[in-house]
Amino acid sequence: MQQPFLGNRVVLVAFITLMGAFGLNLSAGQFFEPLHLAFDWELTTLSLAVSLNMITWGVFQPVMGRLIDQFGPKLVISCSAVLMGIAFLLSATITQLWQFFVYYGVLTAIGFAGCGSMANSVLVSRWYTKKRAKMLSRSSMGMNIGQLVLLPLAGFLIANTGFRAAFAVLGLIILIVVVPLVIFLIKNNPQDAGQFPDGENTMAISATKSALLSEALISSHFWIASLGFVSCGFTLYLVTMHLPKFAIDLGGSTSLGGQLLGIAALASVISMWLTGQLSNRFGKKNILIALYVIRLVAFIWLAVAPGIWQLYVFAVIYGLASMPIIPLVTGIIGDRFGKNAMGSILGFSWLLHQVFAALGVFLGGYLRSVSGDYNIAFWMGALMLALGTVITLFMEKEADLQTKAVTAQ
Repeated sequence: MQQPFLGNRVVLVAFITLMGAFGLNLSAGQFFEPLHLAFDWELTTLSLAVSLNMITWGVFQPVMGRLIDQFGPKLVISCSAVLMGIAFLLSATITQLWQFFVYYGVLTAIGFAGCGSMANSVLVSRWYTKKRAKMLSRSSMGMNIGQLVLLPLAGFLIANTGFRAAFAVLGLIILIVVVPLVIFLIKNNPQDAGQFPDGENTMAISATKSALLSEALISSHFWIASLGFVSCGFTLYLVTMHLPKFAIDLGGSTSLGGQLLGIAALASVISMWLTGQLSNRFGKKNILIALYVIRLVAFIWLAVAPGIWQLYVFAVIYGLASMPIIPLVTGIIGDRFGKNAMGSILGFSWLLHQVFAALGVFLGGYLRSVSGDYNIAFWMGALMLALGTVITLFMEKEADLQTKAVTAQ
């Protein structure tokens, strides 16, 4: 009897992996206040540690992409998740500032580079061709659910048991839950299970020519997609790392930031599902532009209407346009350049994303320290999103890309 198609199981494991990976890596902002209270470490210094995480993650994206192309996503994802879990367990023991920089800034970042969005996008893309956009959206919903579940959990643990227990519990979650699922339930390719992408009976011939990294780097399509993507990185991590502190500045509780990020994640789940359903009908480019505009509106709102209730409105609007950008850009790059070197190509795009993510995190902390508020940082985020929207307008349409791909065969 033929084994059922394993693609749905692969998507589920990718979903759970992204829950753990994003939930852990994005939780750093929750620890700013307790670390400041415990050790008197300044916000600018803690922001610099997170910027180191962003840069390290970005630098290791092309490295992990190359390893994935060579050894397959399963080995890279499982080993990276182990490293990430161990780094959080070590963080539960910190007494010196350099330890936070090493455990979170370096080790967590290296682990996240190999078990985050890029790695799981490559895995899912190997199992789906026709349904790639829909399945990438479904698996990527794990990023939102991870925030929805683990960020409030981190805030709850910090408030009730202390930051050390919070670090330890989060580390154990990824080691006990995520790692075994990756090791025992997924395979690198459909062919490893005697199957074909999308569960077809035969191998479909792709209309998209698989490109090398060197070819992508001289393509205007790659640079337009990637330069728009950097506005996502700058604003995504500016919000994730500094919204908890901003909420406290406005008189909110230490747990309000986690609640707001949870609301944003819930809104993003809805948006993620809708973009997966609608991308074939309206085109990835058009939906991507709409999401950049929605996030731009959210940042303008945040800059001009500071207040507790306004933060709840922001969380909903921003959440609608937060994580869905990632699978759209991934799908756009995968559709254009194929899957043979997808790890390397996506890894380079993520490197650019993370350089600007680090810049957003650091400038948010620095400008808050020197000016006393986040207003300038939020307006900078709005400017970045405006530029990202304009750049994406010049992206080629899907129909034009398909025509070029067929001509190139």
